[in-house]
Amino acid sequence: MTEFIGAHATEDDITRVIEVIKQRRKTLTQIAASSIVVGMSVQVVNIKPAALKGERGTVTTITRGSATVKFTKESTESLRWARSSRIDVPQGVEELEMDGIPLGCLRQI
Repeated sequence: MTEFIGAHATEDDITRVIEVIKQRRKTLTQIAASSIVVGMSVQVVNIKPAALKGERGTVTTITRGSATVKFTKESTESLRWARSSRIDVPQGVEELEMDGIPLGCLRQI
């Protein structure tokens, strides 16, 4: 397929491939989100603020399409020093708990 795209695809072919890729990514995100359960160790992906990307923790609650994640000590410390006005980690907090993280932005680790 990549050989065809690289050598023979028309503008219309490329547009169609892009749409199929977007739909497949959406489906894969939905599948990943449906597998998230309370108690699961997760990593945050594809989210804003970007400071959360790659951080790890444990899902403590799930409400509708989002989760509360209790971040590890290492991730909490990383977030404490992140340059994001949207993340505040008070001194003395060793494991930050943050709610409202979309399930589609979490991956099991």
